[in-house]
Amino acid sequence: MAATKDSTSGTTPACAPCSRLGFVITRLAVPAWITAGALTKLVENDPRNLPKPIFDLVLSLDGTFGLQGVAWMDFALRSICGAEFVIAGMILCMPRIARPLATAVLALFCVILLWLIGTGWAKDGFEAVLKGSCGCFGKSGMNPLYMLLIDGTLLAGVMLTGKACGCGQRSWTAGGGRAAIVAAIGIAVAFGMPARSVQLEDPASTTPTDAPPVTPPANPPANPPANPPVNPPAVAPSVPTSSWPARPSQVQPYYLPDFATWVGKPLASQPEMALLDAPPPATIASGTWIVMLYRADCEHCHEVLETHFVGSLKRPALLIGIPDHDPANEQPMPCTECTIRTFLKGPNYVVQTPVVMRIKDGVVEAVCTDHEDGASLAEVLEGGS
Repeated sequence: MAATKDSTSGTTPACAPCSRLGFVITRLAVPAWITAGALTKLVENDPRNLPKPIFDLVLSLDGTFGLQGVAWMDFALRSICGAEFVIAGMILCMPRIARPLATAVLALFCVILLWLIGTGWAKDGFEAVLKGSCGCFGKSGMNPLYMLLIDGTLLAGVMLTGKACGCGQRSWTAGGGRAAIVAAIGIAVAFGMPARSVQLEDPASTTPTDAPPVTPPANPPANPPANPPVNPPAVAPSVPTSSWPARPSQVQPYYLPDFATWVGKPLASQPEMALLDAPPPATIASGTWIVMLYRADCEHCHEVLETHFVGSLKRPALLIGIPDHDPANEQPMPCTECTIRTFLKGPNYVVQTPVVMRIKDGVVEAVCTDHEDGASLAEVLEGGS
């Protein structure tokens, strides 16, 4: 008669065969998906690939460990990627905890994505959800709907298939040594991968919009007068090179401006201003100007432009375009009196547009980063002297 346990040998029966599909989904597909996400964030070196709730949380902790701005964001981004590598290693190498850990992580991903989709739907409608972005944050990351489809499918697979070799007789710490090795490698990759190398676009390829190019005549006169009359168009001269920051020899992979700290400081003192395709007109250093950062495909930017920057302007306006927009969704420029500049391509500009500022004698007086705050926007546009 067969016995469930051999009392003399003390052996334990073999575990029931685990689900092969469960093994493939839980122990292979899930850690591969988590690892792919972490590697993408590291290679692109763009904080906008973080889900907005996580991004906002990281921003709120700025200054932790004495790190601020880009230094803090870079540390946080690498730490998050390192944590994802550790989780992937535990799911891959530790069979007893693989299924519950994968379930918890995927469920968290789905909750975050549902929050993103729900808030986007409430704010901009279902069409914006289908498109994936209103353009306010530039082109970044996969459409949340597609992410939810992948994460939801993996979560269902983990929950509905059999145990992925997580036999109950195994210790919770089984495979911990291998997981520790994988985790150490992942953390080394997260903090050892060099920052993305950035090269600025050749500025010679850009032309400021307030200085239209001059086209030579097709048939020049055979005997031009000795002193021909010169009637150039009335164009405001650009800021002299000495009074506007020169382009840096090296640029950061991304810029993360804190606009609250700009108030009371010269606009030209901000490092981002050195990355314009051309200096603004010299008159920006005197009088009151309105400066707006926008994206050409940003729906909220164009709402502000069509409401406040159409027709004759009460104050001169400088529009600064962020070049990471989607050309397929680019919208026409409604402002005909605005001076337009563009940040040079190369680094990522981690800015949620529109951002509207009032400048007095070259110094930032007020900033509005929430276009839906009508009082704040009106104060920036109409306030001051």
